[in-house]
Amino acid sequence: MGTICANPTILEISEPTKIPNFEDIHFCLRMPNSWDPDADRKDMFNKPVHLVRGLIAICTWETTAKNIRDNLELKGKFGHIIKFAEENNLAVVCWTNFKGYKTDTSGDEYEEEMLKDYERNYDRRAREWEMGYKRLCKKYSLPMYDTLVYGISGGGQMSHRLALRKPEYFFGVHMHVNSSYDVLSDDANEVLWLVTTGTREYGYPAGQRFYRDGLEKGYHMIFRAEENLGHSSSEETNRLTIKFFEYCLKFLPDPTDENWQAAPVDQFYFMKHPTYVGDYINQEAFPVDEAEKYVEPQCMVALPTKDIAEAWGTIIE
Repeated sequence: MGTICANPTILEISEPTKIPNFEDIHFCLRMPNSWDPDADRKDMFNKPVHLVRGLIAICTWETTAKNIRDNLELKGKFGHIIKFAEENNLAVVCWTNFKGYKTDTSGDEYEEEMLKDYERNYDRRAREWEMGYKRLCKKYSLPMYDTLVYGISGGGQMSHRLALRKPEYFFGVHMHVNSSYDVLSDDANEVLWLVTTGTREYGYPAGQRFYRDGLEKGYHMIFRAEENLGHSSSEETNRLTIKFFEYCLKFLPDPTDENWQAAPVDQFYFMKHPTYVGDYINQEAFPVDEAEKYVEPQCMVALPTKDIAEAWGTIIE
C-alpha cells in the first residue's frame, strides 16, 4: 500500500433539524486514497457504481463541524482507524453528536413517562440522521448498508442508540466507555457488537446489564471491562478495535470486487462456536473446551478467533 495522503478529500453535508432546541446534524466524510472524484458513479443502467468498499464511522461527543473534521486526521486520536480504513478502501464518516439522551442514566433506570418522552425524541433524531446519511451515500455513491461503527464516550452513547433503531445500516458496532446504555431492541441482533468499558467507568454496572441482556435476547456480543480503566481509551482497546473490524471485513461484501465471494459460514458462526471463551472479570481467555472449569457462566464472553482473544486479554492454554 502507498503512502496515506496528507491532504485527503473531505466532503461535507448538513441535515437541517425540525425539532425545537436541537441543532442540524453535520456530516464529514474522508475518502480513501483510491477514490477518484472524476470517475463515473453510475453505470449504463443508471445504477450507482461504488468506488469504495464501504464505510466506517467514528462517533464522538463533538458537536461542531470543525471538531468532527479533526476526528478524520491521520495523526489525530483516531489515527489507527483512519489507517485501517485506508488499507481497506473504506471511507470514514463522522457526524455531529445530535444529543437527545441522558449521559448518566440508562434506559432501564428511566421512569415510564420519562422513557416514553426520551424514546419519542430520539426516534425523531434518528429519522433526521437517516435522511442525512442516505443523502450522503446517494450523493457520493457509497454503500449505504453494512457500515462499521466506532463510538467512544458520548459517541458510543449516540451510536449504539442509533444502531438499535436503525440496525439495517450497520454491520459491526464497537462502543467504548459508555456512561449510559439504552434498552435493547428486538431488531438489532443481526449486528455484531463489541462493548468495552473500564472497571472504574461510571457506566460499568450498566454495561454488564446491557451485555447480559443482549445474550438473553440473542445478540452476538463481545464484552470487555479493562481493569482500572476509567473514562478513557487505551492501547489495548485500540488493538481490539482493529481486530474486531478485521473480523467483520472477512464477511463484509465488497461491491468494488466483482470476484468477491461470501465466506462458507456467516459472521455469527464463530460467535456461536468460538475458539476461546473469556472471563470478563479477570480478562483471561481459555480454549472453549476448558472454559467451564474456570469461568462462571454469567462472566463468559465468546471470542471467535485467536487474534481477537489475544487482543481481548491473556490466553491461558
